[in-house]
Amino acid sequence: MNDVTTYDRLPQRDVEIEGFKLHLVEAGAGFPIVLVHGSPTSSVLFRRQIAVLSHSFRVIAPDLLGFGQSAVPLGGTAFRQQAAVLRVLLDHLGLERYALLGHDWGGPIAMASAIQHPEQVSRLVLVNTSLRPDFEPPWYWKPFVAPRLGELLLVRLNLFGRGLPLMMRAARERSLHRRYLAPLQRADTRRTVLSLERLTGYAGLMREVVEALPSMQVPTLILWGEPDGYFRPPEMQRLHALLPHAKVQRIPKGGHFPQEDAAEAVTDALVAFLRDGG
Repeated sequence: MNDVTTYDRLPQRDVEIEGFKLHLVEAGAGFPIVLVHGSPTSSVLFRRQIAVLSHSFRVIAPDLLGFGQSAVPLGGTAFRQQAAVLRVLLDHLGLERYALLGHDWGGPIAMASAIQHPEQVSRLVLVNTSLRPDFEPPWYWKPFVAPRLGELLLVRLNLFGRGLPLMMRAARERSLHRRYLAPLQRADTRRTVLSLERLTGYAGLMREVVEALPSMQVPTLILWGEPDGYFRPPEMQRLHALLPHAKVQRIPKGGHFPQEDAAEAVTDALVAFLRDGG
């Protein structure tokens, strides 16, 4: 049962960052863990992990700019502004050391933010994501980002929001699907989704990240939900090649959103990895 009220019971607040309202969950006490979601989701994605981790850690899960309950810039936004705003949020929270998790496009955004102060990151978790500057989506994804057709499918028809249950089994439950759909009623949120899918600003930002990786030789876990309809199996291997010291843990039946579709396995993996690392 995917009880969305689990999320509503978590401590939450809004902060103003760079002139925008950012919404975040901030639960528990202890060593900080920052959880960064991707597209087209929000901090709701981590609700069951937060409920467990907050017994031992201070868990911080923001809604990225334009997603969830955070404000969305007029016309939408893309990777570089997302990373800059996340960096300002981390500074605002006064985090001197923290563990960091990034999922989907939250991986590149989190990493681009973290490399500004790599000494602050104690542990790193990457979930179904890529950091390769030369990453390209699968061939069958190209219609979603094509000129005109991308605007039609993602902005006008909201295909990613409506089609989320095809990629996330848990979203076949109507109450959860409605929760993820609600922010996507905003046209500028859908434009943000399109900008991220078009990798706007991604390559240059990831070149900076890859150059900075040697300064972040911290314990690292790559969690990989399988099968993933977007990041194909070779992508996990390429991510591991960029982070050869990382431990890789596959999550069977986790799909692209293992936090939802294999919630217990993801939570157990995080607890095991994070419990001894501050």
